[in-house]
Amino acid sequence: MNKLKLRIALAATTLALLAGCAGRPVALGTPVTGTVPTGESRSISAEACGFQLFLFIPIGINGRLESAYSMLEAKAGGDFITDVEVQERWSYGFVGTSYCTELRAKAIRAR
Repeated sequence: MNKLKLRIALAATTLALLAGCAGRPVALGTPVTGTVPTGESRSISAEACGFQLFLFIPIGINGRLESAYSMLEAKAGGDFITDVEVQERWSYGFVGTSYCTELRAKAIRAR
């Protein structure tokens, strides 16, 4: 009976740890509900970073795509967002790794 409790506790702990490593999906670009705006576009970009302490403890890692896209939407100011490009980069630090997500897109004025 003790082995069963130990296995259940180990499985629950493993699932809890893995659940903490999940980010939410983000839909990139403006949903098309009618005609796509045409005209001159401008380039916009946004970046969000996080840190993985000791390669185990995530600090701001999971929500960085969502944060970067929120900043991108703010820079678009209600304009139509298209041609979204995602670039990831990371670098080692003494006590962990820094991860950054950069989004570049075009914003077309919605008329």
